[in-house]
Amino acid sequence: MLATLSVIVASATAVANELTPVVEETKNPILPVVSEMFWSGVFFMALWAMMKFVLLPPIVKTMDARAQKVRDDQAAAEAAATERVAKIEQYEAGLAGARSEAVSLLEQARSEGDAERRTQIAAAEADVASLRASAATEIADAKVRARSELASSIADIAVGAAEAVVQKPIDRSAQVQLVEDYVNRAGSQN
Repeated sequence: MLATLSVIVASATAVANELTPVVEETKNPILPVVSEMFWSGVFFMALWAMMKFVLLPPIVKTMDARAQKVRDDQAAAEAAATERVAKIEQYEAGLAGARSEAVSLLEQARSEGDAERRTQIAAAEADVASLRASAATEIADAKVRARSELASSIADIAVGAAEAVVQKPIDRSAQVQLVEDYVNRAGSQN
């Protein structure tokens, strides 16, 4: 058994000796070679220069233009809002002025209407007073005529009735005067 073991050890040693030079010859694929590092640095610097001086300026210019447009639009929006507020205040002031003017016109129209109404009422009252005065005069004249007509009629009737009662002629003129005086006294008491 020992002999077998020694054969295995010997063959393992031979295999190990064969593998050792292979391991030494293989390079690490992660570590770059100096020439690769040089060319990588050259291309990095070229790409960096191209980005910094060729591609980045138009992008920065576009971004600055866009930012300026946003600022201009915000300023325009603020100006429009300020103008809108000013116009609303102006409109409300005009509306308040129109309302106060309408109120003053209504008050003026109301006072003119009241004055005209008072004038027409005074004129109507004056017309009514003159109509009443003329009606009172006409009534008084009618009463006087009615009394005079009535007094003469009553006097004729009373004298006629007295003659019929007495059955002889009476002095008509004296009796008519007596009846008319009585009727006038009775009419003046009423």
